[in-house]
This record gives sequence, structure tokens and C-alpha cells, in this order.
Amino acid sequence: MKKKDGFPGQQSYVIPERVLDGVRCSPLCGDLYLTDIGFYPQALHHYRERPQGVAQTILLYNVEGGGEIVLNDRRIPLPAHHFFIIPEGTPHAYAADKSRPWSLYWIHFSGRKAACLARPFLVPVSVERSSHSRVRDRLQLFNEVFYNLRQGFGTELVEYVNLLLPHLLASFTHLVQFRAVNEPLKDDPVSRSIHFMLEQLNEQIGLPELAAAAGLSVSHYSRLFAARMGKGPIAYFIQLKMQEACRLLDQQNLSVAEIAGRLGFDDQFYFSRQFRKVMDMSPTAYRRR
Repeated sequence: MKKKDGFPGQQSYVIPERVLDGVRCSPLCGDLYLTDIGFYPQALHHYRERPQGVAQTILLYNVEGGGEIVLNDRRIPLPAHHFFIIPEGTPHAYAADKSRPWSLYWIHFSGRKAACLARPFLVPVSVERSSHSRVRDRLQLFNEVFYNLRQGFGTELVEYVNLLLPHLLASFTHLVQFRAVNEPLKDDPVSRSIHFMLEQLNEQIGLPELAAAAGLSVSHYSRLFAARMGKGPIAYFIQLKMQEACRLLDQQNLSVAEIAGRLGFDDQFYFSRQFRKVMDMSPTAYRRR
């Protein structure tokens, strides 16, 4: 027996095509938008097969039990507390385990950004429950989407749901950042390093000191930091200093030389050059703006 839907307690919503036509043209959410979403609890006999794929990207999030995804002739188990993203146009099938069927949240989404979100997640990713994992917050986001769609497909309701969607998807694709608010700094060397930088904005600190504070070798630390944050540690440290410089320029009557000194720069002109690199204007122009 195979079932596409019809499970006790399920919730599912399909956005009508006429509504999607407006969403696709929306400057608010046309680049990333929801087409279908649902939750199938203990979905015994759940099965889907799409030999040609579909025109949307699909996120599957299993919170209980088990199941399997077939993708490009690969059989991929999806255990509890894991998610998987299927890129649009990819032939696939998936099914709940026969003895311990999954409880599955699923999202179909589209737009210019969808393919970028799908690309890194062609393996199941663990979102294991812990005191720091914010699983409840993620499920609350699902429930907020469900609550609003239950009210219908009015313009403001659909806009709100699609403005929630990037946050909901980011809770999967950017797990470290989503959990950071509850994560102890000691568990993550990059977060620990940024915290150290913020405490040392008035100092000139080199790469060896930053790596030591993170508890890593210089080479390992540099690679890890750049991969996570998109730039090297020193460049990031300078960016943080310039953010603080902006705050001081906004809020205090300090001269540029005094602000440079507060941020560990002996040379006011070197500070101004670094400020211009980050902010694309001089400190004086920033204060005048």
C-alpha cells in the first residue's frame, strides 16, 4: 500500500497558481517563495515518486521514525532528526519506513535563490536535539507558516509567509548561526574567536594571537575562519573595528584621531585608509552624511 497523503493529523497547504503568479513578480519575495508546505505525522505507507523531478526545490525534515530517499539511483536513509534537500528537476522517490514510519515536515520552494540553497545539501544533515539546538524554535516557525496559511491566501498573509521562509530555511542551511544564540562559545572556535575580537577592539592583535585564542594552529584557524566567514581573520577583525568606529562617529563627539586611538591605531591616516576600504568613504564623510 502506498499513500501520497491522507494521514491522521496531517497539515498541508498548496499555494494556488494564480497567487504564485503575483508572488513571482513581487519585489519582496519573488527571489525565494513557498509553493507547498506540510507535516505528515507517523506517515505509514507514505510514498512519492517523481521520475522527472519537479519544478521546485524540496526540503524534507524527519523528526521521528525513519524513511529513505532514492536520488539518481542512490538509496539514502533519512533517520530521525535529519534533513535533506532535493534540487529542482532531479528525478527522485522517497518513502517512510514500513515499521517505524517517519513524521515528516516538507517544503517546496522556488525562486532565484532556491538552487543556491540546495547545492550544498545532497547528503542527509543531522539536526540532532540538544539543549542548544533550537528545535522548538524551528518547529514554531513551521507552525507560524501553517497558522497564517490556514487563514487563506490573502496578499498580506502570503507576503508574510514568504518573508518568514528565508528564516525557516536558514535554520537548516546555517545551523551554526541559528544555534549560536544558545551555543556555548567553547564549542565553536570561530564564534569564540569573534567574541575575543570584540573584546579586543582597542588592541592591535596579529594572526598568531587570534589562532591561540581559538585554540587552533594558524593554518587550520585561517582556513576554518575564511571558509565560515568569507574573509580572513585579520580582515574580519578590521571590519569589526570599523563597525565600532561607525558607532563612535554616530554617537560621540570624538575626533577622528581620538577614535583611531581608541581602536588601537597609532596612525590616524592609516586608520582612515582602513575605514575607507571597509565603508567606501572617509570617517569625515561618514560623519557628515
